[in-house]
Amino acid sequence: MVAPIRILVVDDSALTRETLRRTLELDPRLKVVGEAKTGEESIELVRALAPDLVTMDLQMPGMGGLKAIEVIMRDRPTPIVVISERSSVGVVDYNYEALSRGALELVPKSSVFGQGPDDVRRFAERIRRLGEEGLTADTPAQQGSTPSIPITKETPQLLGVGASTGGPRALSKFFSELPADFPLPIVVVQHMAEDFFESFVRFLADSTRRRVIAGTVDMPLVPGTICVAPPRQELFVRENLTVKLLNPPPGQLISPSVDSLFFSMATALKGRGVGVLLTGMGDDGAQGLLRMRRMGARTAVQDRQSCIVWGMPRAALEVGATDVALSVEKLAAWTSEVCQGVTAAPPMVASRKRRVLVVDDDHASLEFTRQQLERAGYEAHVLDNPMLVAATLRRVPADLILLESELISISGHFIVEALRKNGLGHVPLVLHSKLTGDKLKTRATECGVLGFVHKGDAATIDVIKGLIGGPASK
Repeated sequence: MVAPIRILVVDDSALTRETLRRTLELDPRLKVVGEAKTGEESIELVRALAPDLVTMDLQMPGMGGLKAIEVIMRDRPTPIVVISERSSVGVVDYNYEALSRGALELVPKSSVFGQGPDDVRRFAERIRRLGEEGLTADTPAQQGSTPSIPITKETPQLLGVGASTGGPRALSKFFSELPADFPLPIVVVQHMAEDFFESFVRFLADSTRRRVIAGTVDMPLVPGTICVAPPRQELFVRENLTVKLLNPPPGQLISPSVDSLFFSMATALKGRGVGVLLTGMGDDGAQGLLRMRRMGARTAVQDRQSCIVWGMPRAALEVGATDVALSVEKLAAWTSEVCQGVTAAPPMVASRKRRVLVVDDDHASLEFTRQQLERAGYEAHVLDNPMLVAATLRRVPADLILLESELISISGHFIVEALRKNGLGHVPLVLHSKLTGDKLKTRATECGVLGFVHKGDAATIDVIKGLIGGPASK
């Protein structure tokens, strides 16, 4: 009989600990071997019990979850799954800090609490598969048949990278090992709960010292920038190296999907793509990587020894999608080698004007601002229903948002938070308000926006130019 996966539950709430215990032990292959209510207790129990996996709350009395993660990963590295919501106190983004200090994965509390039986079972299965695939399985992959089409000699044009569980740390190490002047545009698909997407983008940018942005419709892919597929959107690339986004098919459990990216690279670029598949649970990306290889592209996966979870790379090896399985550091060296001699292409010039979304429930003000923007050469899109901001941005992506903070139906701060939770916090946002002076400055600080300007002020266009440049897209 296979030994159960041993779990330590850490949370200062007795009710939460009991709920997690009952939820996890719905699966007989999971066993909660200990509970801790503080960071200090969690460190001692990790040393005493040597669990296979830890579930960690972040905000607790005393040391707290962040410091506990740091100490555990330094003294006795153990996979840690943070069970949290997207949270920040002041200027601290707790989920960003958890990734930075070595957390394996972030799981929304909404996956556990207040959900139906099916959602609860899926959560328990997710934890169990983490244990089975990432912590105990050590059998070799069955090598698949080598595709009949050889690797092309064409010049690479795009690097596509897919990852899931354990991906943030693997991606950080991989991109940090690439040369600073790496010549190809980069697209990443990372399975990530929507609440944590903005934290992940910040973490990847800070840890790699590269420009990292969420993909938007028709965005040109350029060297020096890592484009990350946004939540709940399938990202495809076109032959001219621009982004296409579509809603996932009904019933698709994982979105964005690595397969969507890799299949589109195979179709659009044939053998001019480079595909890399990193640590992750399941088999997403395997068939897409196989299609890339059959079209002559260069393909590689992370090896078993360096993976947190070997599921996705293993699946790719088993179908014959690659013969190359390397550690993250060696994958970076391999990628640099296959791109050796490639000259970075100059940035593409997009054909559209820069687009500004104006959100205001005053129709006269909307019309005045629209005319002001269009006279300056910008494309203006106006919205009088602030509840539709996120949906509008998914349909009509904007380069900047002008937001009236003193809306009748909802506060500006709520809209900013809603955008962040929907993975749209990367869009520059400026308060364009009827408030003046210190009141406007205070409201901008409360909302955490990039800038502010009084309605009717001639400086509006100057503020926009300072943030996104002139009206012509570059």
